Amino acid sequence: MRNILYASDLEQGSRVVLHAALEQASLTKGKIFFLHVSEQFHRGNDDSFGGFKLKKAHDAHLESLKEELRSYMKQRIHNFVAEELNDVDFDEDSIEVVVRFGDPAKKIVDTVKDVGASMLVMGDRRVNALSRMFLGSTAQKVIHNTTVPVLIVPISNTVSNRKRGDHNGI
Repeated sequence: MRNILYASDLEQGSRVVLHAALEQASLTKGKIFFLHVSEQFHRGNDDSFGGFKLKKAHDAHLESLKEELRSYMKQRIHNFVAEELNDVDFDEDSIEVVVRFGDPAKKIVDTVKDVGASMLVMGDRRVNALSRMFLGSTAQKVIHNTTVPVLIVPISNTVSNRKRGDHNGI
């Protein structure tokens, strides 16, 4: 059995990437860890929050957000499997949802290690070369910092995704 980490931004086009991850897991009888990383609401390690009570309230709020995201993602996964995966033999219970906050590239690499993933599946949105030269992309940062094979699925926001019903991503 292989653990496969699927990293998603939940945006349009991401269904095709989940389909690729599910096919890989089906082939290897593996488990999928469905990861979503949000940069928002990340407190970091600084001391910008004055008191213990404020930090505790902030941490409780983060946990509440994580739980809300997990629930939302589980429902979206259920809908996706019901709508599109008639041809793939895959048990929904073999998908574990993971939500993290912070820098996406760093959290993806950390999660690969944390879940013992033997493969990472993620999408890459086509951006122009100038943007990549100066900013880099999450996919590039991950590829350079992980030790497991990475399957990059190109994501296009073309009509073909909309025809598949991928208006809101997964």
